[in-house]
Amino acid sequence: TQRKTSDAEASGDEAEWGGTKRPRSRITAQPSRRSKRLRGESAEPTTPAEDLVIETGDIRGLLSEASLHFTGPVLDSAIRVNGHYTGWVEPAVQERLGLESNSTAAWESQGGGKFSFKDPLGTGKRITKKSVPSGQSVAKYVASKLLKKNPNAYFYRHTEPGVVQWTGDWTDEERDVFLNVAREFGCGDKWGLFSTYIPHRVGYQCSNYYRQYVIPAGWIIDDNYQIDSTGHAVYVGKHKRSN
Repeated sequence: TQRKTSDAEASGDEAEWGGTKRPRSRITAQPSRRSKRLRGESAEPTTPAEDLVIETGDIRGLLSEASLHFTGPVLDSAIRVNGHYTGWVEPAVQERLGLESNSTAAWESQGGGKFSFKDPLGTGKRITKKSVPSGQSVAKYVASKLLKKNPNAYFYRHTEPGVVQWTGDWTDEERDVFLNVAREFGCGDKWGLFSTYIPHRVGYQCSNYYRQYVIPAGWIIDDNYQIDSTGHAVYVGKHKRSN
């Protein structure tokens, strides 16, 4: 089963600026590997590649490209992306919320200016934990104020106003929508915008689902990721991921 993703977890490796659990149909989980020691069996000897990792701490020897890791049928059906989302807010959501047609227009329509992490809302005042509502992170609070100016930042941590955020396992229907959006617009960054096509999910959930399930399953091939010896996706890209 897939584990929940907390808001705190989302702030780890993304430079981007919460939840009713609903019982739904679930996608069959990928089989997890359990060590032989846990099964009470003797562990197999380490391979030369594993010995090198132990000695140097460099895991690159245990990584493989998708074209080498997956079999022919998986590769033949996989969607291929370059790590970038090229779309905008889902059209119906954009119309309902009265959002601009692109990021530049959205930014300028709300005062423009240069973004600063010290003053993300452009108020001239630094936002601290003490200045946000109790129980809410600074990042989530700031994102809540950026719906019209920076929809990507808003939807990375928030659903459309009035729409409940789901947690827990993704349904087959959600997976299919995810793959269809990736097929049309690509994926790998701007997860807030991407998530507007998947009601009840926010950007960081899409990002985590991508890394933890989509890439390891071979549904999407993104050369910015390789697969390690345990079947997990490891980011190896050089480009700076956008929001």
